[in-house]
Amino acid sequence: MDGSTGAETQTTRLLQVLSSLAKVPQATAKELAESTQIPVSTVYRLLNPLVAAGFAQKTSSRHFGAGPIAVQLSERYRDTTLTTGSVTPYLLQLAQDSGELAAFMVAHGTEAVCVEAVESRHTLRCSYTVGASQPLLHGATATALLSRMPADFRSAVFEHYSVPPHQRTTLEQACTKALADGYSISSGELDVGIWGVSAPVLDGAGTLGGVVTLMAPVERSVHRSTELIGLVRRTANALSGGIR
Repeated sequence: MDGSTGAETQTTRLLQVLSSLAKVPQATAKELAESTQIPVSTVYRLLNPLVAAGFAQKTSSRHFGAGPIAVQLSERYRDTTLTTGSVTPYLLQLAQDSGELAAFMVAHGTEAVCVEAVESRHTLRCSYTVGASQPLLHGATATALLSRMPADFRSAVFEHYSVPPHQRTTLEQACTKALADGYSISSGELDVGIWGVSAPVLDGAGTLGGVVTLMAPVERSVHRSTELIGLVRRTANALSGGIR
C-alpha cells in the first residue's frame, strides 16, 4: 500500500467514525467499531485526534459523543442552508397552511436525514426529530430522493440493504412513477397509520438538494390528500433554485 492510498483509507475511516457518532448520543469505542466494521484498536487511534480537535469528546463513563465543534458546524449549516437559504421560513408556512408536520430531508450515504422540521399544531400529530435518520429505502421521502438519483446509486443502496430482485423491481417502478409525477406518497410504510408526501427540491443546475416532506395521521389526510400534495409541491417548487 503506497502512502497516498494509506492516507485515503485513514481519512475514510475517520469520516466513518464521525458519521457513526452523529447517529447516537454516546457510544463506546467497541460500539463504534461494530457499527463501522473498523477494528476497535484503530477506532481508538482515530478518536484521539477527533477529541483533541473538538469534533468528539470522551465522557467519564468511557463513552464518546459529538464535541463542541459539531455544534458550530451545525449552526453554520443552519445559517447558510436553512435560515439564509429560506428552508425554515418555507417549512413554517407549509406547517401553518397544512396544519401538519413539515420537514426537509436530505440523502446521506444510504440514509435520509432530517435537517429541519416544524411540528404540527394538532394534539394528535406526527413527530420527527432534527438529526433523525431512516434507511433510504421505504416511504415517500426515500422514494422521492431515490427517484432523482442515478441508477447505479440506487443499485448500491439496494445492495447495501440486501434487497431481493423482485423487491428491487417494485422500488424501481415506484421511483419511475415519482419521477414522472414530481412527488411520492406513502401510507403506513414506515409507521402504521402515518401518511406522507415528499417532493424534490432542485438547485439552479437541477441538482437534488433534498426533499420537502409532510407527514400526517392517515385519518386526517385521507380526505385532503390532493390538497396536501399540492401544498408540498408548491413549497418544493418555491425552494428549488434557492438552496445554496
